[in-house]
Amino acid sequence: METLHPLKYISQTFQIPLAEVATQLGVKRQTVNEWVGKRRKQIPEKHIVKLSEIFQLDEKWFRKQILSGSERLELQRIYIDRNATFIEYEDYFTDDEGNVHEITKYYSPEREESEHLFHLQQAEKITEEVKMLIDIEVDAHDDFYQKLIRDVILVTKSKEFRKIMLLQDVISFLLYHDYEFGFMDADQSKTDKLNELLSLYK
Repeated sequence: METLHPLKYISQTFQIPLAEVATQLGVKRQTVNEWVGKRRKQIPEKHIVKLSEIFQLDEKWFRKQILSGSERLELQRIYIDRNATFIEYEDYFTDDEGNVHEITKYYSPEREESEHLFHLQQAEKITEEVKMLIDIEVDAHDDFYQKLIRDVILVTKSKEFRKIMLLQDVISFLLYHDYEFGFMDADQSKTDKLNELLSLYK
């Protein structure tokens, strides 16, 4: 299965056809096809600046050759948030003295979908970071890897967002602290840090 080039994915997600992109850039459609095709030619820097303006996205997105699952979800969220609509409705609340007050509230179905995608994005990012940990910890047994992935998937699919947040914090700590599994290390500073993280989610 072919993975979409980031520009092609952005074009589809933000509903701006590549033909229109080519026109706005002042290049032939064939040129754009060469960027997003199988050979994936590098997009010239001068066009990256213009692409950033066309899609109103950070230039970093157009320097990529591939998107991770969490990055695809992030782009979907950006598009949804940008095009969110709001429904106004009246609600009531009673204060401590028993007086009833009418207040105006707003509901956005798109923002609700965006929030759902946010949690999916966090779960996807955790799985990606676990794979990074596996690449780093080369001495562990395959059975350990498999169990680790299974446990992570169970947590991320549980929709228990406090557990997901805890897992994300712990993995970030393990990834960016000193590239070792803190649970297996005798370094007291690591133990203290992990205990501190755990206490936040009890």
